[in-house]
Amino acid sequence: MPLQNLAIRYFEEVLNSHQRNFKIIEPPPSVQKKNAISFIIFIEDTGERWGVIIKDWRRSIGSDTIIKFKRVVESLGLTAGIVIGNKISDLAIEKARRYGLITLTRGEMISFLYSRGAKVELSEVNNDATSNSSREAKMEKE
Repeated sequence: MPLQNLAIRYFEEVLNSHQRNFKIIEPPPSVQKKNAISFIIFIEDTGERWGVIIKDWRRSIGSDTIIKFKRVVESLGLTAGIVIGNKISDLAIEKARRYGLITLTRGEMISFLYSRGAKVELSEVNNDATSNSSREAKMEKE
């Protein structure tokens, strides 16, 4: 399952469990072009807007990504920022905490969904991770 689809599934489960109505909004084109933000979650009940950046990388997300994302969250006037990746470095997690950003990994989201009894096909998640690795390895060879 692509990381973005998994993240959306995760937010649906979390927000529905708290009985929150929400919409997923496309970011402004100027920010979207730079891959600075993946989407915005608008919580209808409270008016909150959460910026979400998803990096489906084989390597860890570093502190430089956290710093850039913090600037995007501030420039758009968002309520919160959430960084999602397959792996996130310890330094990046610490920096995100300091900036008030939330970090989530693929493993944390899958664990949460399984603990809630949500139906996430493990084979689908594993197949996607394998195909991403194969695709990336092929690109590196070229």
